[in-house]
Amino acid sequence: MGSHQNRALILLFLGCEALLFGQPTGGVPDGFTFTAAGDLISPRPFSVTADPAFAAIAELFRKSDAGFANQEGAIFELAAFHGWPAAENGGGTPVSPVEVARNLKSLGIALVSKANNHATDWGAEGLQATLASLAAAGITQAGSGLGLREARGPGYVETPHGKAALVSVASTFPPMSAAAAPADYRGVRVQARPGIGTLPVRLVRQVSAGDFAALRKAAGGSAYATGRDGEMRIGDILFRQSAMPGLTWEMAQKEKDEVLASVREARASARFVLFTIHAHQTAGDQDDGPAPFQPEVLHFANEAAAPNDPRPADFEPALFHAAIDAGADAVVRTGPHNLNGIEIYKGKPIFYSLGSLFFPFGQRRTFTTAAGETLQIPDEDFETVVPVTTYRGGRVSEIRLYPVAIDTTAGPRAGAPYLAGPEQAGRILERLRKLSEPFGTVVRMENSVGIIRPTP
Repeated sequence: MGSHQNRALILLFLGCEALLFGQPTGGVPDGFTFTAAGDLISPRPFSVTADPAFAAIAELFRKSDAGFANQEGAIFELAAFHGWPAAENGGGTPVSPVEVARNLKSLGIALVSKANNHATDWGAEGLQATLASLAAAGITQAGSGLGLREARGPGYVETPHGKAALVSVASTFPPMSAAAAPADYRGVRVQARPGIGTLPVRLVRQVSAGDFAALRKAAGGSAYATGRDGEMRIGDILFRQSAMPGLTWEMAQKEKDEVLASVREARASARFVLFTIHAHQTAGDQDDGPAPFQPEVLHFANEAAAPNDPRPADFEPALFHAAIDAGADAVVRTGPHNLNGIEIYKGKPIFYSLGSLFFPFGQRRTFTTAAGETLQIPDEDFETVVPVTTYRGGRVSEIRLYPVAIDTTAGPRAGAPYLAGPEQAGRILERLRKLSEPFGTVVRMENSVGIIRPTP
């Protein structure tokens, strides 16, 4: 019997066991609280007890049942590391000492995603070392592992209200980051490949019939067919003839199905299920050329969309709704460094981006990636919120949004978070209110804290 059949039987057994023995497969418990943050980008060691600003942030996470953030970069002792920086990385090779893993645990963060574009900046060896550092600190991760099964599967943590699960995946990633299952090669069983769980996506540029014909003519021998009428590829870009010109994104169906199966697996044995994705893709467009693309392959870190556009790529809401339908109690998208809107779908929150909790760029406002791409860093990238979500009756009863600023000085706290003052908090919440309006979400402000109370 194959591994996929085994997993299907396990899922069937878990579902039947839950029905027979009353295990919770449905609603999140009353009173459950969940606190989330965005990206943790290469923080330096810090002290919750010695720094009042960190203590205030820690209170938000520690008082919750589950605290989550996306851990980008590596965590290990560089002087003792016996691996190598990868030739292909996610735009840099950020690394923090092991002490940072313990600091994050003391901050109240017990769940982290490792499915992101920086997971293998230091190769498989760096990923393994990072996973060991997180485990030693008592932090549960999901989204990466020593093979595809481990990377795709849920991570679990015990909370005062029962078991919580995390399922994480990335649609923005270097090709070398993808985990793989064991495989037969020329009669030899090749072991699994360490890496992250991925959801490849493809950007399609839809053009009118006239533009399609003009492009084909202009490209000449550079254009080639994809096997479907009305489609062609010119270099790395896929064009499709359409009555509705614009951009659309397509997910790899097999990987999408596997991701949703992992959410259902988590739902079968956990009281609370969180789904997260690291996705830089947006609805915007820019005319500075596409990122590297593998022809005929649903692909890696497509940055052809404007990175600071707060509108999500069209595949994202569809995926997030499907994840909630499969059993997720909350969805967090990580990757964008700017704050995006909040949607409530069937009583469950979708945070389209919480920016970063640590962002060590100080007073710099430009950054050049290893591939030579220069990115502009707006002031808004140093502002975010930390949402604390409370559940009642299996649905959100309240979300309290605490405005957070990131230190932009060159001092010892550079890149570290602190609760924003009243004036800055008002600006942050007003921006979030406008970003959430298109989703029908009402954000109110009470004493410099944002409040979302969905109607039943």
